[in-house]
Amino acid sequence: MRPAEVTRFAQLAEQYGYAALAFTDHPAPTVRWTQAGGEGSSDPFTSLAFCAGVTSTIRLMTFVLALPYHNPFRLAHQAATLDLLSAGRLDLGLGTGYMKGELYALGADPEQRRAQFDDVLDVAFRVWNDPEVNAEGRGWSARGVHGQPGPLQLPHPPLWIHGNSPFGRERAARHGAGWIGVLTTDELAGTMRTRPLPDLAAVEVAVADLRARTARAGRAETEVRLGLGGLWPILDIRRGWDVEQMLQRAEQAARIGIETLFVTVIGDDTHAANDTVEAFGEQVVGKLDHVIC
Repeated sequence: MRPAEVTRFAQLAEQYGYAALAFTDHPAPTVRWTQAGGEGSSDPFTSLAFCAGVTSTIRLMTFVLALPYHNPFRLAHQAATLDLLSAGRLDLGLGTGYMKGELYALGADPEQRRAQFDDVLDVAFRVWNDPEVNAEGRGWSARGVHGQPGPLQLPHPPLWIHGNSPFGRERAARHGAGWIGVLTTDELAGTMRTRPLPDLAAVEVAVADLRARTARAGRAETEVRLGLGGLWPILDIRRGWDVEQMLQRAEQAARIGIETLFVTVIGDDTHAANDTVEAFGEQVVGKLDHVIC
C-alpha cells in the first residue's frame, strides 16, 4: 500500500488497457480467515479515490461491496462523491457478504443478509434520486433527509450484481448493468455461501436463467452484461502462465456471452504485482476486449 507503488499499479493497468481497477470489501475479516490465506483488503472507496487521482480513463470498481455491512446513506454518499470526483468512472459491484464473523462485527445478521442487501439498495436508490427520504432500518431512522451531492452517472453508477445463486441473478435482472458469476469448487462455494459453478457448462445454464429473468423483468437481455471471475488462477509473474491456454479459455467464455473477465493480481510483493500487471497486459489483455483487474 505504498503510495508510489499503488500509483504505478493503477497507471500500468490504465496503460495496458485493463477495463477497470477493483478493490474488495473486507473491513473486519476474522483472524482465522486471514491466517488460512483469505484475502485482506484496503477500504474500497478510499483506494479507488486514490486511483482516480492518479489516472484519467480507467474505470473504478468495487468487487464487491457487501451491502449488509453499510449504512445506506453513508454508502450512497460515498459512491456519489467518488463518481463525481472521478468524472463518472465508478462501477458498483455488489454482494451480500458471506463471512459470519465479519458480518457480526459490522452489525449485520448473517441469516438476514439477503433481506438487508435489498433494504440497503432500496434506500440508496432513493438517496440518489429523491429530494427527500423518510425511512427506517436496522439501527437507523431517517426523517426528512436527502443526499448531496448526487452522482454524475444518472440515475446512479452502474451496478454489477455478484452471485452464483438465483438470488444474485434475480437482482441483476432487475437492477444490474452487469452480473458477476464466479467459477467455484463445491468447497469454495461452501466457504462463500453461494452455489457452485464448477465449469463453463454450468455458467451457460446460469446465463440462460439470467436472460429469462431479465426478460420477465421487462428489460432487454443486452441491458445486463455478463462477467466471470475464477476463469484463471491468481496472477503472479514469478509463477508464470500459459498465454495460449488463457486465450483459449477466454474464447470459450466469450462463446456463451461472457464479456468481462475478472482477474486477481498477487499482492504480497509490490514489484511482483506491478510486473505482473505489465506482463499480463502485454501478453493477454491487449488481445482481449475487456479484462478487469
